[in-house]
Amino acid sequence: MKKEGFLWDILYPGRCAVCDRVLKRGEYGVCTHCTPLPQKIEGDICMKCGRPVPGEGVICSRCEKGENTFCEGRSSFLYDRYMRRSISFFKYKGRQEYASYYASVLDEMFREKVEAWGAEALVPVPVHAERLRKRGYNQAALIAGELGRKNGLPVYDLLLRNRKTIPQKELSDKERLKNLCNAFSVNKEVWELSKRIKCVIIIDDIYTTGSTIEACSRTIKTLGIQKIYFLCVCTSQ
Repeated sequence: MKKEGFLWDILYPGRCAVCDRVLKRGEYGVCTHCTPLPQKIEGDICMKCGRPVPGEGVICSRCEKGENTFCEGRSSFLYDRYMRRSISFFKYKGRQEYASYYASVLDEMFREKVEAWGAEALVPVPVHAERLRKRGYNQAALIAGELGRKNGLPVYDLLLRNRKTIPQKELSDKERLKNLCNAFSVNKEVWELSKRIKCVIIIDDIYTTGSTIEACSRTIKTLGIQKIYFLCVCTSQ
């Protein structure tokens, strides 16, 4: 969340979410030099997952082959060398403040889309308890919290991570699906407080093959929720 005030800026200077340098006064999220570097996903995209595709109004090859249970999804940036570094610092070097920048761009690009979807809540992809203790935070929950504050949607930790999985980036497409088999379950305590919800948006940092979003979507669907969407910071090309 953006903090105001000269003294705050001096004591707790923000860092650019691309190059990680300390931001100058008046800069927010990214420095002036880095503002044009992250590549926003604009133009022709898959009508299902939002991945860039050659041609208007088409479905990408991954979505065409799969049987996705989510309705639709979008991402803000391509997962290029700039965003790869940014996400790495965000997840592994404690740069929690990057979440505010990510959420700002998501809100700017997809506020109308979120309203059209009719979303009632944001659901962050959970991390395993052991990883949460080690890292100290869930990166998806930070993004969801910032985005929820901007668009007025509640954040529900509707999902639990049952087991510690191998990092998806180390696996092939088939291995990713197997890795996530039965990895998620419903947080029954949260569900008891949110049973009237019929439409949710899953929040995560990176969309690659879609296996994580799909595994979460299938778990949520067991609750009878039929309208499931997703928003991610980045997607692979």
